[in-house]
Amino acid sequence: MIYGVPEINEGVFSAAAAYRRQVCPDAVQENSERYFPYSERHVQALWFDGSLRPKTLKTARGEPADVETAGRWNLEAGPDFKDAVLRIGREKRRVAGDAEIHVFSNDWKNHGHQNDPRYANVRFHITWFAGDIDESLFPPGTVHMSLYDICTIDLESIDLTAYPYAEPRASQCFPMAGKNPDEIFQTLENAGLERMRQKTQRMAWLIRERGEAQALYEETAAALGYKNNKAPFRCLAQGMPLYALKQYGDDWRTVYAVLLGVSGLLPAQPGSRWPASSKKELRSLWDCWWREEHKWEDVPRMSRSDWNLSGLRPFNHPVRRLCALAQWATALRHSDLRSVDELYSREFKPSYWATHVGWTGKETKAALVGKGRVQAIDLNVLVPFRLAKGDSHALKNLHVEPMNSVIKETAYTLFGPDHSPKLYLSALARQGLIQIFNDFILTGRTADLPER
Repeated sequence: MIYGVPEINEGVFSAAAAYRRQVCPDAVQENSERYFPYSERHVQALWFDGSLRPKTLKTARGEPADVETAGRWNLEAGPDFKDAVLRIGREKRRVAGDAEIHVFSNDWKNHGHQNDPRYANVRFHITWFAGDIDESLFPPGTVHMSLYDICTIDLESIDLTAYPYAEPRASQCFPMAGKNPDEIFQTLENAGLERMRQKTQRMAWLIRERGEAQALYEETAAALGYKNNKAPFRCLAQGMPLYALKQYGDDWRTVYAVLLGVSGLLPAQPGSRWPASSKKELRSLWDCWWREEHKWEDVPRMSRSDWNLSGLRPFNHPVRRLCALAQWATALRHSDLRSVDELYSREFKPSYWATHVGWTGKETKAALVGKGRVQAIDLNVLVPFRLAKGDSHALKNLHVEPMNSVIKETAYTLFGPDHSPKLYLSALARQGLIQIFNDFILTGRTADLPER
């Protein structure tokens, strides 16, 4: 179902409009009654990656379709994928040509592809949502299909940086090198505001879809999973919603036990080298889970294979993070949601993980959730939540995003190798670099990068 655009206080983000004009000076005026929190690139990645793409495809006419090749990801102007090949119908007739990806079926017309000769060889029009199709606007024989009703993948879990994008050529000039620092700073700040606006709009959409408490709970769970385990954390929070946990009152330990039990991360038995304290903790958790397991029979069980555990630092292991989620979920149910910043800055209650890093490790003092992760949750979850609720003060004193590969690559692309990092020390400026990366570098539009 397509819902209207969530209402937020656009006045708080007024400067972001200047950046949006730079992104697309001749922007198509999309239907203001629809909103989708993910980009076209999410759908492109879904189509391109055989491990994500639905196994059973059907055309808009109901014919089965098998993908022989999704095509070559086109990083230049024109259709999204070149030389795709599909087998259509029961007779498996071979259809070859280019593939164009959109979110909505009428984006083909909205983007003017029907008058662009570069799209003359399109044979596949892949959309997220189904919709009315005017065959006269497409090349003859175009096959249409939508993915929404058959996709089981959470689009939120797709790492867009893992797929092809046009990295700037070595010979390319650096569009903002030598520009006035004040102008650079303003451009980055405007881009950062646009990023926060998009985060806020998405949070407002989630609140409308899930309710305030559940939206906050799901987003916090995903943030605890960080990049590697974002999807399974979100899946667990959706399968075990906040209202279903209210039966346990303030008993966060039982909540922790049932989260572990459903997640598939509760060890069946202790290891031979486990210390006595670990064996005692595991026995206590199993005592809780055995009593409660029957109440969760209708919730699909997860397994260790659903989690990305390879190469994880012990401090980031989901078994530890679920302990934090259990405590936050228990406290969140009692919050009036007007002081969520205080809720998430509170001290965690004493637990096994306050003195242990892992099941097999020696006892040592260890923070349940590190300061950096708490700050990331504040920036990416709590601030958008407060802004979605109309609290404009949430933009003050933002945490600064730590340096990462995206920030470094975008800064190099904009300013060249000999620039001063002082250009992007502020929180909004760093958010702006991430936004520019998503809008220009990931989409292969480096030639359109803002010059001021």
